[in-house]
Amino acid sequence: MNELIPISYEKDIPTVSGRDLHAALEVETRYNDWFQRMREYGFVEGKSYYSFLSNRSDGLPGKPQTDHAITIPTAKEICMIQRTAKGKQFREYFIMCEDAWNSPEKIMERAMQIAHQRALAAERRIMGLEERNETLEIALNESLRFYTVAKYNNVYKKRWTLAQCQNIGKSLSAFCRANCIEIRKCETADERFATTNSYPLTAWEAFMQTRYHNDYITKTGGAYERY
Repeated sequence: MNELIPISYEKDIPTVSGRDLHAALEVETRYNDWFQRMREYGFVEGKSYYSFLSNRSDGLPGKPQTDHAITIPTAKEICMIQRTAKGKQFREYFIMCEDAWNSPEKIMERAMQIAHQRALAAERRIMGLEERNETLEIALNESLRFYTVAKYNNVYKKRWTLAQCQNIGKSLSAFCRANCIEIRKCETADERFATTNSYPLTAWEAFMQTRYHNDYITKTGGAYERY
């Protein structure tokens, strides 16, 4: 089937440009006046046609022109209203376009396209959720796997004194440096210290199982106490 006039498939249903149709039907009346008269036949915007701005067809500079995306059923009616040979020709053409659009093959093709688009949209949503969850998980893990001495003392209910915490901090820092383990600085609410060291939980576990813990004793109140 030869194309007599461009058909747009950008919307859910095929449409034709009002200005293209006006030119194809060889209407002598100005487009704006002609289309205003067509609207008087009961065509409804948002259902029978959709307004949009288009560039000048002659390529000359100037403000965009108002155009209308007309549905094929509406275009058929407009062609019939013209009562001209051109009107009859284009009405028959639109009937063939409509038959092709509603053929089982085209319906199946559109169904496949819709399914594909929905699958892509679902995949994007899933990927977005996974990305956000991964970011959240990383953020949570980053905060959970690093412990200051005070945090470790509180979470694991060690009941270390301030002096013990200070000594453990020194030993743990030495342990981390000796084993090339990352130590992070973090702000503290204690006015005496601007920042304090934060150690990986894996370092804590290793430290607590080595001589840095088992052999480290401090004198408190005249007695020696293991941590």
